[in-house]
Amino acid sequence: MDPTVPPPASDRPPADAAPEPPAPLAQAVQCGPWALAFPFSWARSIVEEFELTEVPHAPAWLLGAANVDGKVVPVIDLARYLDPQAPGVPDAERRLLVGGAGEDAAGFVFSGRPVLVRPLPRLPAPGVPAALAEFVTGAAAGDDGRGWALVDAPALLEALSAELALA
Repeated sequence: MDPTVPPPASDRPPADAAPEPPAPLAQAVQCGPWALAFPFSWARSIVEEFELTEVPHAPAWLLGAANVDGKVVPVIDLARYLDPQAPGVPDAERRLLVGGAGEDAAGFVFSGRPVLVRPLPRLPAPGVPAALAEFVTGAAAGDDGRGWALVDAPALLEALSAELALA
């Protein structure tokens, strides 16, 4: 076959056929015993070191606020929100997953190393506490096959904000 001659029209994809987009990726982190993943459409950065400023009269799960790249963001411990008796993450192990933008930016405390994962539509989501279940939109897996619960962070943060408004 001559490489300079185009294939017959029947062998070519339609001109208007767009290439299939790559599957979206998510950032997975360990929040207490729960393996949670946040789509990169929300997750912006991982912060290794940060200083907390306490928020007076805040619930235990709102650890405080941190200055991240000149923006003050609330710092939330989801493990403590889901289980008020959960021990806090030791300072030396504590990292922050920051997501959202502008007024909607926030950070979730986690331990360990973050993992790059890919949402998989047919994968069942790992179990999570009832307080988090309504915010789980699916599951994701890393190269090792471990499952992570895919979380709708904006909806979760809206619910947490509403809960703070009632306090």
